[in-house]
Amino acid sequence: MSHISPVTPPPPPPLPSVPIPQTPTELKELPVNINIATDECSWAKEYPEVQKGCYLSRVCQYAAPKRCQYYSVPSTLQVGPTCGLTALSMLLGGQPTAAELLKESIAQEYTLNGELFSGQYLYEITRKYLHPRGACQLHEGILNCDKVKELLHAGGCLLVPYDADVNHAPCLKSGHRAHWALIVGFLVDIQDKYYVLARHGKTRNLAVWSLETLSQSNANLLEFAQPKGYPENEFLLPPGGIAGPLGLNERSILVNGLPQQVLHVC
Repeated sequence: MSHISPVTPPPPPPLPSVPIPQTPTELKELPVNINIATDECSWAKEYPEVQKGCYLSRVCQYAAPKRCQYYSVPSTLQVGPTCGLTALSMLLGGQPTAAELLKESIAQEYTLNGELFSGQYLYEITRKYLHPRGACQLHEGILNCDKVKELLHAGGCLLVPYDADVNHAPCLKSGHRAHWALIVGFLVDIQDKYYVLARHGKTRNLAVWSLETLSQSNANLLEFAQPKGYPENEFLLPPGGIAGPLGLNERSILVNGLPQQVLHVC
């Protein structure tokens, strides 16, 4: 059994009934302020978070997509290395909070500081809290496949680990920048290129990423690297590491049956 290192990270924040600096409800959804001086992405003007995400990603700037749908999930910024728990909390509408999920995950010995380098561990937590609101399964294999697309078209969501670049977009760093995101929708442009719409704990903006690029990033999660922001912390890895049978490589969590309304943009 792993133990917390001598340099112990701060304890999990208290529950929301107690004021917590930098972590209370003000980290939840804020109005989307967008100033686009041109007509770019005007097809989504009734959905400003989609318009902003596509504008920043340079996706469908001048022509509406063939199809676009998503869940409008309020954003939550993560505190500490809790990206997976924060993504799950967003999926669950903030109940429970990431801080509450952290407390339980430590008790279950899934994490030390909030990190989750195991798709299996996050799946177990997701399954517990999603019932009876929805259903989930652990997907093993590439993301850019018919099974994932069919789930998204049916109104499903995904929890996906990937390598995050400096702008938080998917990249290929062999797992050294592993991060979790919540996929809340999809978009197909006029050239039939497939994109996903994502939320994660590092920004309030809705992200728009190529599904192929995200799939490649998810499949390159092979090695653990000590996060630069936590040089003295001990992190808990599953047996076999992040590329092992309980790890992150080509793992994702498919979710369906959510009660929220799917928004059909196009």
